[in-house]
Amino acid sequence: MSKISKPRYSLYGILLFIMLIGFCGILYFGSILVNFEIYLSIILTGLGSYTLIYTFLYKAVILKNERNYMILWGYIILSLGLAFLFDIFTGNFMLNISVAIFIGAILALLSIKFA
Repeated sequence: MSKISKPRYSLYGILLFIMLIGFCGILYFGSILVNFEIYLSIILTGLGSYTLIYTFLYKAVILKNERNYMILWGYIILSLGLAFLFDIFTGNFMLNISVAIFIGAILALLSIKFA
């Protein structure tokens, strides 16, 4: 009888990164989207979301200090991705990144404190 192995963050993270690069390649070479910031936003938002989802779903697999570290970096990567996305609409990247990182840091602090 085989044991069910715990999911590994790095393996699925690399697979997700490759899938996001392929998705961005389809969008670029299909001339669907031509703005570079959208591609960077897709990759960063996907990896940040994956980090947060993995951290919250697999609490037993991750040590407490490592979990706090992953929550913080997940929010920062997600904030950068959203800042690039909203830069298309507002045109002010520094404002977007400041607001996104500030809100992400507050959410990370709250999730670390109450988790």
